[in-house]
Amino acid sequence: MEPTQSRRNFLRGGAAASVASIAALAGCMTFDGGSSLGEANPANATSNIDTEVSTAIDPAAYEDRFSEVVDITDDPYGADPSGEDPIDEALMLAWEDDTLIVFPQGQYKMTQSFRRTGWRDVGLIGQNAVIRHGDVETIRGHTVDEGEYRGGTMLFQIGTANQPHQGELIFGGFVFDWARENAGMRGLYAMIGDRAEIRNIAFNGVHDLGTHGNMRVATMAPDAFALVDSIDMSGGGMHYTDTINTRETENYDESISEGGFGQSWSTTGIAGHPSMSGTALFQNVICGPWPDNGLYVQGGGRQIVRNCIASNSGTSNIRFNHTDDWEPIPEIDENEEGELTRDGPYGQSTVEGSVVLIDRMPPGVHDAQRSIWHYAGEGVIRDCKITIAHESESGGAAGNFAIGTRSGVTESIIENCRISLLEPADAFYSGTSAPVTLRDVDIVAEGWDAGSSPASVMGGQTPSLESVTLNGSS
Repeated sequence: MEPTQSRRNFLRGGAAASVASIAALAGCMTFDGGSSLGEANPANATSNIDTEVSTAIDPAAYEDRFSEVVDITDDPYGADPSGEDPIDEALMLAWEDDTLIVFPQGQYKMTQSFRRTGWRDVGLIGQNAVIRHGDVETIRGHTVDEGEYRGGTMLFQIGTANQPHQGELIFGGFVFDWARENAGMRGLYAMIGDRAEIRNIAFNGVHDLGTHGNMRVATMAPDAFALVDSIDMSGGGMHYTDTINTRETENYDESISEGGFGQSWSTTGIAGHPSMSGTALFQNVICGPWPDNGLYVQGGGRQIVRNCIASNSGTSNIRFNHTDDWEPIPEIDENEEGELTRDGPYGQSTVEGSVVLIDRMPPGVHDAQRSIWHYAGEGVIRDCKITIAHESESGGAAGNFAIGTRSGVTESIIENCRISLLEPADAFYSGTSAPVTLRDVDIVAEGWDAGSSPASVMGGQTPSLESVTLNGSS
């Protein structure tokens, strides 16, 4: 697949273009920290993370990529921007190959899932366009049985794992309205076979239907690339047992739990896919608290999480892995000589420049959280800030820890990170005997006796320590 100029325009110089440089922005939502730390919130002290997420995109920034640009409120589509009449038929009529579909500012109601497979080069962009689903009266699992909305709980479902979307997909400039009672579905499910740019999206309110979390985005070819940028889902979601959802299964094998216990399978902020390959970059995402994982981007290929904030999600706040099923791409891997290389700064899955906060548990069944969890394969965690201000009833592998590795990890490097332990917790827990190195990591423990050396706040297998301190002592 030959790289085109439009593909190169996604990213330049190893950094994404700012939202302001690509869009005329008319509105935004502001992150309030997602925790009770207030002014002490580490998110307030970082200069790399934009905590204002704009919810508008200027069509002029993208119209030269498509042969047709249509306004979904114009004839013959006739979508109602008042939110009274559903737009389901207008969407089906407007969706065509090589078409940019524009949603002017307004409110748009969907009463069924919009699923499209087999098309290519399509854009859906809004200008502070509010998307909401019709009223839900009863829901079981991931299907609405009664109400104005009916059927599966994925609003926009683009491509499948076996037949991913081809060409470009541009999606964003939307506010998904979860602020009403009994609202919250998967806003976007996108399987990408080529290129996707998904940005400027806010999920307003708490996801409280106990079904699929807000987004699932996955690249499905080794040379595919998806950019997910400037997403606010800080409202998080509720565990299904606290919603009107009547799902009863605890496990994927459909076994029934006693007393409605059960895990909140798939009620995750952002999810990847087990069959992923290629490269997915998540940046400027604000996530949490969710009853299950927050940024659960693992699956396959290469995942990059950059300049994100995650807080108070069950199981883990950022969870990633790595496989070799990816190819270098010009957006990320082009060196100064114009060559594509696997040896650059993102030659492996990476979590970079991100902030994680744990100061309470989300509603649900978990009693501990992992801040950043490297699950399998190669990985680098660098330039991150982590604060734990909540003590778990459990310890070790089952308790809170700032950074952890699992048994499937083949090599992990953690460098230039700062970890603040305001309650008893491990700064690091290793579940692998593979090489793990902590380098230039400062650990600060306040308000409790953490011991005198970094090893006293580490569990599991022993990593290599290079310039690692606890309260200034190595």
